[in-house]
Amino acid sequence: MQGFDKEVDQFIKEHALLSKGRRILIACSGGVDSMVLLHYLGTNRKRFEIEVGAVHVDHMLRGQSSVEDGQLVRTWCERMSIPFYSGNVPVPDLLRKTGGNVQQICREGRYTFFEEVMGEDCYETLATAHHAEDQLETVLMQITKGVSPLGMPIKRNMKSGFLIRPFLSVDKAALYHYANEYEVPFREDPSNQADDYMRNRYRRYVMPRLVEENPAVVKGTVSLTQDLQEDESLLQQLAKEAVSSSIEFTKEGYPSMCVERFRHMPTALQRRAIPLLLNYLYNNEEHGIYYKADLIHQLLRHLHSNEGNVSIDLPNGYQFTRAYNRFTFAPKPEVQEKEVTLPRGEKVSWGRYAWFYWGEVGEVEEEVLLKAKEIAFFNLPETSLPLLIRHRQDGDRILLKGMTKAKRLSRLFIDEKVERSLRDQLPVVVTKQGEVCAVLNVRYGTYFTKQQTPESKYIFIAGSN
Repeated sequence: MQGFDKEVDQFIKEHALLSKGRRILIACSGGVDSMVLLHYLGTNRKRFEIEVGAVHVDHMLRGQSSVEDGQLVRTWCERMSIPFYSGNVPVPDLLRKTGGNVQQICREGRYTFFEEVMGEDCYETLATAHHAEDQLETVLMQITKGVSPLGMPIKRNMKSGFLIRPFLSVDKAALYHYANEYEVPFREDPSNQADDYMRNRYRRYVMPRLVEENPAVVKGTVSLTQDLQEDESLLQQLAKEAVSSSIEFTKEGYPSMCVERFRHMPTALQRRAIPLLLNYLYNNEEHGIYYKADLIHQLLRHLHSNEGNVSIDLPNGYQFTRAYNRFTFAPKPEVQEKEVTLPRGEKVSWGRYAWFYWGEVGEVEEEVLLKAKEIAFFNLPETSLPLLIRHRQDGDRILLKGMTKAKRLSRLFIDEKVERSLRDQLPVVVTKQGEVCAVLNVRYGTYFTKQQTPESKYIFIAGSN
């Protein structure tokens, strides 16, 4: 088996998978792949100057057969003086309670247990026994799902350290040959022959035809994915640099960027920049958001379109908006009350402003003035009072100073370059009869003035606490 050892050793060295003094936890199901990995790292631990342990998870799907898988791994660990850890994931119970995908529940459950063991017993690295055929199967499934065919990473981060795949360069036949040569026991999982899972269908029906067409396809895919992963790593780094040099943030801390600067990025970087920007929204959430290709392409289309402004709802209450050569990712604005009456001389809370107030000029208290964010003066007949606050409505018009005809608010927002996402959120001040007097933070109508005049009987205040 010198050829096997040489190939695996070279792969480990080339990708720096093992370091002296590291504690390596080996995920071992009892199948030929993981049992050979257990034997290989266990017998070579002194040469690599590492410590090893083995962890087995019973998904409780095959009754006594699953129990016997764990017993085999335990016995072999005792024989090799390797620490053994075992745990259960009650997949049938979880399916009955929550439903879901069997494979996903199995994977999440066992990796949660792996992380627990690594954290409790100070293992820096988790080693899995994925091999070259696994890589080809993964690439085929990624292509089928419309995902970039990068395959599985040789090494990736985990919460408690790293995951490594030392056998990714060797094929399944080499593992069987190794097991036979060193009399390594293993168990075959009968579910691997079932057609219920996509991976099994590829393994049983597609892979043999590919190998028949080109026997080198398995090893060739390993080399191809290594090259693609290296290319992807470079493109990701370039995308991060491009985003870092162009990104700005709103006062609330959400990412924003100039559309033209984004368009000047190479297309390959644009595709990778979108997920990087979305990470500012979702990166700290317990359940990560999967950025589907169709969402990224939809956003790219709107970023290259010159047709008006646009907003797109995103998962978990967020929104993409593009308006006037700038786009932003931020939470969707909260929907406020449709209409609120403002009694004379009282502060009333509403919307992103903390409160509103109106009353006679000489009666306003100093404390109210000190907290003012926006002040205007007006004079209206008693029949038009009290004032009300609401969102805009279809057909709303405002008469501006110097104009003989009232202007539609929809036209006003365009002229004032108000982002589409804000138009339905801005406070509109109306009279008792519904006549628009002002759109706060945009324009005042003919009845309101920013400066007090001799005719100013009333004061209007938008305040903050």
